[in-house]
Amino acid sequence: MADTPTEASNAAVPLSADEIAAASAARSLPIPASCEAGVAANLALLARHARTMRGEPTETQA
Repeated sequence: MADTPTEASNAAVPLSADEIAAASAARSLPIPASCEAGVAANLALLARHARTMRGEPTETQA
């Protein structure tokens, strides 16, 4: 079972094509070309949820 972090992490969600490619390569997790757009959209949504949970403004609140 994973340890529970004792403090919040501000790790960035990869959003650009280069960041996504680097993150997937670092984890040996290939992303098929046909899935790249969907992966990018899901990561953008994840980043928005993370900002919301941190109490940071989102695009719709700015």
